[in-house]
Amino acid sequence: MCLFREEFFRMKLINRCILALFLVVGCSWNTGWAAEGNITVEAEGYGSSQQDALLHAKRDAVGKGIGTVVVSETEVENFTLIKDVVLTKTMGAVKRYTVLAEEQQPDNIYYIKISATVSMDSIMADLMALKILLESMDRPRMMVMIREEGGRQAETTITDYLTSKDFDLVDATTVAVLMDKEEELVNKATAGDPGAAARIGAENGAEYVLVGTVKTSIVGNQLLADTGLHSGQAMITAKVISCSTGRVVASKSANSAAPHISADVARDLAVEKAARKLMDRKLFEKIVSSFQDMVNNGISLNLLVKNVKNFQIQKAVRQTISGLDVVSVQKRSFGGGRLSLGVTFRGNSDAFCEAVDGQMAGGEKMMVVECSGNNVVVVLE
Repeated sequence: MCLFREEFFRMKLINRCILALFLVVGCSWNTGWAAEGNITVEAEGYGSSQQDALLHAKRDAVGKGIGTVVVSETEVENFTLIKDVVLTKTMGAVKRYTVLAEEQQPDNIYYIKISATVSMDSIMADLMALKILLESMDRPRMMVMIREEGGRQAETTITDYLTSKDFDLVDATTVAVLMDKEEELVNKATAGDPGAAARIGAENGAEYVLVGTVKTSIVGNQLLADTGLHSGQAMITAKVISCSTGRVVASKSANSAAPHISADVARDLAVEKAARKLMDRKLFEKIVSSFQDMVNNGISLNLLVKNVKNFQIQKAVRQTISGLDVVSVQKRSFGGGRLSLGVTFRGNSDAFCEAVDGQMAGGEKMMVVECSGNNVVVVLE
């Protein structure tokens, strides 16, 4: 059955690539790659759950849209596909979709068909597309911690910015209490220590933490001095860290200046401008790009399988995992009845657990006993 499913998904992928190639070539002939506009396509998705199937349908829609650049090398002999090397780069996004059909098929495979509108507009400038992206990732929560002497202007500006983009955030009051209560750990985190940031975020229900520091000053300027104004200067350095992996998703800095008759107000205005500049031009784009890459290419999971009795069973486990909708499976270690694997999976960790739980490998049933962040523990019974 696993081999059948593997072949099934492989053929689906080939068909999608061919359709995407024809669509892109056709659009390039007819429109000359117009920079704007929408296209409506019908797309299908298969998965271990309804949510997983919908995620694949959205990816299929983007693959069929004119927002995908396809570089393809294809050899065809007697109408038989011999080789197809496809490189895709997503330039568009699904703005909206309507479910046309859905059903649960044999072997616990879910099927869904949607009609989707794909836009050429940048996802960073398209709030609807961003919402769909966040929904595809199960709406990850973000925590914002910015160390700023004498105020919280940067943190407030960044929080307001992310809220306007429909991000789910850890409550600002919780962050304020932490800033005072866990000062040493927070200082490490805001200074850019990934481990400290990931620990704080995970303990407070966040999947990502945006940490940073602000430096401000008042710069003397003869021209401004003659007017009675002060020149406030601000620089913000920030990082976004994944709480499950401790990996730095994005790292950027920005600076700005602002004049005012009050030195304190000049500083605050400069901080606000620098924070918005950081998000508008640099950091937000990197965050969204990393999210897109995760949805399109899969997430990295650490899989620990216990009670693996011998080499043949560990081989069977790897074959079973490979038969799921995974990009790659890498064996890290095996011994003492424990098998450690690195898995890249198209979907989220919950979808992976649903796909693995109950699968058979070497006559043993795989049971998921723990799922925390990108760490999954399975026991053979």
